[in-house]
Amino acid sequence: MSDELNPYAPPEAGPGERATKKKKKQKRPASDAIAEALARLNRHIDDASAVAVDQKEAGGRLRGVTVVFVALAVAAIVSMILAVQTIPSRDPAFALLIIFPILFGILAVALVAVDLTVVPRGTPARPEATLRSFLKAMTMGRQGYAWACLSPTARAQTVVPPILGEIPIGSGSFSLATPSGLKDWSSTFIRIGHGQIRSVQVKRVSIAREDGDVAEVEVHAIFQAWPQWANIVAAVAFVVIRLLGALLYLVLFLALRKRHEVTFRKTLLRGKNGLWYVYAGDFFENETAR
Repeated sequence: MSDELNPYAPPEAGPGERATKKKKKQKRPASDAIAEALARLNRHIDDASAVAVDQKEAGGRLRGVTVVFVALAVAAIVSMILAVQTIPSRDPAFALLIIFPILFGILAVALVAVDLTVVPRGTPARPEATLRSFLKAMTMGRQGYAWACLSPTARAQTVVPPILGEIPIGSGSFSLATPSGLKDWSSTFIRIGHGQIRSVQVKRVSIAREDGDVAEVEVHAIFQAWPQWANIVAAVAFVVIRLLGALLYLVLFLALRKRHEVTFRKTLLRGKNGLWYVYAGDFFENETAR
């Protein structure tokens, strides 16, 4: 665990502020903890510099890789239009002029479509849409966006990877005070990392309970993982033996894939800016998933 100061952690009492008699610490009711978390969230929102950091980390609607492929698609289309009248149709270069715009165009459209499924962080959205976007951002590698969805209470936490049945997970404890901490944490169970290729399919996100600025959202998701070495072997086999390599990939995928289906709930808090924030950093909020 890092000894660095977490700026989102609540202040500690100084030596002169300690009680002379040590009292047994009692667990506060959940409503009190939620009320304190809401107060901390609204103080965070009142801090213009903190909000600016959130906006910067969340980024724009489109990822950098998406912008690159859109630019490549546009460049390929323009090149095709300019060169198609000067290059004979029997020339091998003519086929490339057709193939590249189609290839880059399909990739660009697919990436844009995926990016647009994540709601803009600066625009108020329903709590279930916010949580779905939070989970999707974690799987897409948009850790800055996911981090901007965390409440100050969540950012003050140190978390460990959740238990996901037979899914291989990494180990360690991770501070959520920075996007890099969230990135390292997510690589242990929801993204590529530690020799595993992982994915999660969110099947259903629905409101279980909503009371003012507090919402409890239920998620039904399927986690999958398979060894990274299997992908490398299958890719090499495809290059060498083509169709048999593709069949080998399918066999390895089905034989080595681990799958875990789970239903869990997350609490979200709405700040005075109208945005919803994930209350707790723990993936299952100390609740036994089912």
